[in-house]
Amino acid sequence: MVSATLNSVSTKILGLVGFVCLATITVATIGILTMKDIGTELTSIAENDIPLTKNVNAVTAHQLEQSILLERMLRLGGIQVEVTDERLKQLEDRIVELTGTVKSELKESEEIAAEALRHSTIAEEREEIRLTLERLKAIETDYVSFDTHIREIIEVINDGKADGASQLAEMLVEEEKRFAKSLTDMATELDAFTANAARSAEEHEIAGTRNLMIISILSILIGAAGAWLFARIKISQPLQSVATALGRLTAGDMTIELNIKSRDEIGLVADAYEKFKITLIEIERLRQEAIEEEQRIEQEKRDATLRLADELERTVKSVSDSVADAVRDLEQTAAGIAANSVQTSDRANTVAAAAEQSSVSIQSVAGAAEELNSSIQEISRQVTDALTITNSTSDQARASTETVENLTSAAQRIDDVVSLINDIAGQTNLLALNATIEAARAGEAGKGFAVVASEVKALATQTAKATEDIRNQVEELQAGSNYTRNAMLKVMEAISQMDQQIAGISAAVEEQTAVTSEISRNVTEVASGSTNISENIKDVSMGASSASAASEELRATVASLASQSDMLNSQLDAFLLNIRAA
Repeated sequence: MVSATLNSVSTKILGLVGFVCLATITVATIGILTMKDIGTELTSIAENDIPLTKNVNAVTAHQLEQSILLERMLRLGGIQVEVTDERLKQLEDRIVELTGTVKSELKESEEIAAEALRHSTIAEEREEIRLTLERLKAIETDYVSFDTHIREIIEVINDGKADGASQLAEMLVEEEKRFAKSLTDMATELDAFTANAARSAEEHEIAGTRNLMIISILSILIGAAGAWLFARIKISQPLQSVATALGRLTAGDMTIELNIKSRDEIGLVADAYEKFKITLIEIERLRQEAIEEEQRIEQEKRDATLRLADELERTVKSVSDSVADAVRDLEQTAAGIAANSVQTSDRANTVAAAAEQSSVSIQSVAGAAEELNSSIQEISRQVTDALTITNSTSDQARASTETVENLTSAAQRIDDVVSLINDIAGQTNLLALNATIEAARAGEAGKGFAVVASEVKALATQTAKATEDIRNQVEELQAGSNYTRNAMLKVMEAISQMDQQIAGISAAVEEQTAVTSEISRNVTEVASGSTNISENIKDVSMGASSASAASEELRATVASLASQSDMLNSQLDAFLLNIRAA
């Protein structure tokens, strides 16, 4: 693993980059060191030579000024001219001040020289600074003597001893010349040394720049040549060979061999190419086998599809034909149910009309019964006058007899109507039973019709019960009518004996009143029952209409089912045709 890493292309490229970086670092290091040396020289000139030269020049100037002031003081002290004490005092103070300044500047110059000597690394510079420091110390010693003589001259001038001052002045002039010469020589040497140091720094700068340019150009040339050779020999040519081989391999040529023995990534790519070529050869072989297997499976699949189509045609087609036959039978049954519903509705309407007529007749009977009741009450009120109105009573009795006869006839007609209604109810019940059976045969589609048939059957049963009640009431009415008729006959027979049988007539009248009340009540009940019959017959008619509508809806559903069955057969034929064609 470590060996593969060391031989990788990235490692080689990194090595080349490292070489270029090393060359760059070398150039930069040389440049930095050169600039550092030049900077050190310039720093020494700026911090040591120039300040030292400046201080020496300042000492020279101040010493010269001090000599001039001393000479002026000598002139003013009476050696050449006479001046006031105040003017001498000013010159004395200025000379003393310059003495301190010169000493301070000499001390500062020594410190600068000593500091430069401690930090200097250049031998020539160190030697120059050391000599300058020795001269400064010697000048400082001479200046101490020069300062002592100046103070002595000032004292002599202040004491007024001109002769002594002249001798000291001559000696001081000699010292001043030596002191000035030492300062001038040292300043000249410092100026020359500073100029030489500046020229040396400039030469070093030029040489450093030239060396940097040469090294940089060499580094660039070597790096570029190495990179080109490396990229050409180690990367470009092997990759070109691999790319050419891959292109030929893509075109189907599997005979290309690569002779790349490197142990880097390109060598790995070459090995991968060989493995890939072997894999492609194997894949091509497997692909041919897969094509043959796919053709075999496709043929088996087609055979299985044809067998499935034949089986589907045998099974589904048979079921579809059975459904179509059942739909046609159901359509015929729905048509029969619709016809029965229409017939039931017509008969129910007929029964309703008869019931209405019966109700009218019963209302007439009720009115007659009420009238009879009123007549009997009138008879009861006029019993005491029976003797005077016997003839009138006889006529009324005959009229009552006729009315009773009419009532009997009406009751007989009601009985006939009730029998008819009872027959219709029985037939309706039979039709409802047949409809229930047909709905059960229709299955899910006939559930709604079965509910309607059940309602019709219930209505027929209620009608039968109502007609039975009417029959009972009519029988009671007939019994009452017969009873009334017999009573009236007795009344007519008794009219002739009314005079003798007033009490019997009164009793008969009271009994007749009770009977007529009962007749009136029964007639009222018959009328109510007739009304119920009419309402029930109307319900039967409505139920028959609903059954007819439901049967029509059933017929529409059956027709839609037949259409869908035909469509299913068509789609099945098309589906089987497509399967066989595929």
